[in-house]
Amino acid sequence: MNKIKRLKYIWIVYILLLCFMIVSFLVLNHMKPKPINHIKSYRVVNNAPEVKAKAFLLKDINSSEILYAKDINTTMSPASLTKVMTAIIAIESNRLNDVVTIPYEATRVEQFRFGAKEGDKFLLKDLLIASLVSSSNDAATAIAIHLAGSTGKFAYLMNEKAKELGMKNTHFTNPCGFDIGENVTTAYDLALLSEYAIKLLLFNEIVNYREVSIKNIDKSNSYTLETHNKLLEYYPYAIGIKTGYTAKAGPCLIARAKYKNKDALLIILNSDRGKRWEISKEYFDKILFKD
Repeated sequence: MNKIKRLKYIWIVYILLLCFMIVSFLVLNHMKPKPINHIKSYRVVNNAPEVKAKAFLLKDINSSEILYAKDINTTMSPASLTKVMTAIIAIESNRLNDVVTIPYEATRVEQFRFGAKEGDKFLLKDLLIASLVSSSNDAATAIAIHLAGSTGKFAYLMNEKAKELGMKNTHFTNPCGFDIGENVTTAYDLALLSEYAIKLLLFNEIVNYREVSIKNIDKSNSYTLETHNKLLEYYPYAIGIKTGYTAKAGPCLIARAKYKNKDALLIILNSDRGKRWEISKEYFDKILFKD
């Protein structure tokens, strides 16, 4: 009799344990964050041939329509707009508190550099700030080498992410935006990239800095970084995001402006010199203040 009772208790415990495991599985599965599709299917409404840029795109972020467009699927050099992808890879690595030792290669890149010396140590997050705010190529290079072992391997990660985001006409060769090989994209692909990037809270915070200071790990040196994005100073509704320039790419810009319930995204590739700020204000006003 005792043996039967013991077996009965064992079966009860077993069944209870099984029920607990099933419930736990269902709860945990329900709590898993659902994947968010940041990629929209855009519809082009109007053309803007008068814009003094080789490619141009303007859209309301709250809409799936592109309001104004010019050569948005033509591949061009994006210059430092490339660093938006570099920033995404860095943020999604979940290694922002890593201590990064500045490699020799990072100190030899072309301008812009924030001035770190070989062997200096920084938090990866601070290098991310330098890369986005002052477009520091030494910071972007150090990030790439730290996370992937080389700039070439990091470019592979960038291209894999580009595929994931549906950037079909994009190919990255380096984390900075140098015109090395075919480092190219399109205004359309940059819109996909930008709408993904602005979902990242840290990214949005950093690209709004007009000026910020970072320090190396032992706090022996402090570096003041100033944004190249003049819209943050001259256009009251601007909230980022990135400028770029090389001789081949010309002046480039990804910009965003927000007013009340209007949220506008603008992409400019290879504009006439000095015109990207003027173009931005004119076309942002068309979205932000239309009835």
